[in-house]
Amino acid sequence: MWISVCLISSFLHITAGCTQLVTKITVYSGQSVLLPCSCSKTQAKHPSFTWIKLRGQQTPEIISPRSDLYSGRVEIFNNNSPGNLSVLLSHVTEDDQGWYRCKISREKYSDVELTVEGCTLSEPRSRVVNASPGQSVLLPCSCSKTQAKPPSFTWTKLRGQQTPEIIPTQSDLYRGRVEIFNNISPGNLSVLLSHVTEDDQGWYRCKISREKYSDVELTVEGKYQRLTTTTTKHPPLTQSNGLDITTPKGADTVGTSEEDPSASPQQYNTIQYTLLAVLPVILIITGVSWYIYKRNKGTVCINCNHSEKQ
Repeated sequence: MWISVCLISSFLHITAGCTQLVTKITVYSGQSVLLPCSCSKTQAKHPSFTWIKLRGQQTPEIISPRSDLYSGRVEIFNNNSPGNLSVLLSHVTEDDQGWYRCKISREKYSDVELTVEGCTLSEPRSRVVNASPGQSVLLPCSCSKTQAKPPSFTWTKLRGQQTPEIIPTQSDLYRGRVEIFNNISPGNLSVLLSHVTEDDQGWYRCKISREKYSDVELTVEGKYQRLTTTTTKHPPLTQSNGLDITTPKGADTVGTSEEDPSASPQQYNTIQYTLLAVLPVILIITGVSWYIYKRNKGTVCINCNHSEKQ
């Protein structure tokens, strides 16, 4: 118990000439970290103090809210709590890793060793993802430690020798079709691409630096084949949620055979039934007519013989 009290006391009372302690802190990139330093009497305001980053043989770098490197990332508490000399460093990057010193005078200071665990992309370096037209597909990319957030990352579609096409959430080609998860889960750099089309097929790259990137090959399966050269185009349909449904290529095609496309199978069946019903009647009428004709012809010939005999 007393050992713990002495250690805490020696850490807080840096102005009392106690043995200097080294504080070691580990943090993930993208997070905020408190670099601790305080006076023995928190109510007493010290005339001056300085936070610096040690850089070996080089001149130490002063940490100030006014410096370009730390602008908007440093918060001090000395104004509200005079004896609290700590600083809060936000949006930590791997470049922030190193030794920091809270210095009151030449002899009175406290050191902090800051270790920053950055984003290392998970394996494998490349992978294949399959999708069908009209579906949604997840293009995976993540840090091996999901708590780590890279300073920035980009998704691009590779186009051979041409300049890669950046995939922002507001581009015309991908407008309303791209969803990111980085704001919810810092190390999740994946994107969800919805309403996939054949034009989306190809290679995509998730890149956080020149050396750190991951490639995804998107294959769109179930392509529609064109039946003929004649295509009927329809305007896109709209769902209740306002999303456009693009008609797949070749889905609305018209056959070009010699048969009349306007005649349906039911019409053909009706014609056949009509012919079968009418044909016997025609045959009966023809037979009766032929019988009457032959009978009348025979009667005429008998009368002719009687006339010749007389």
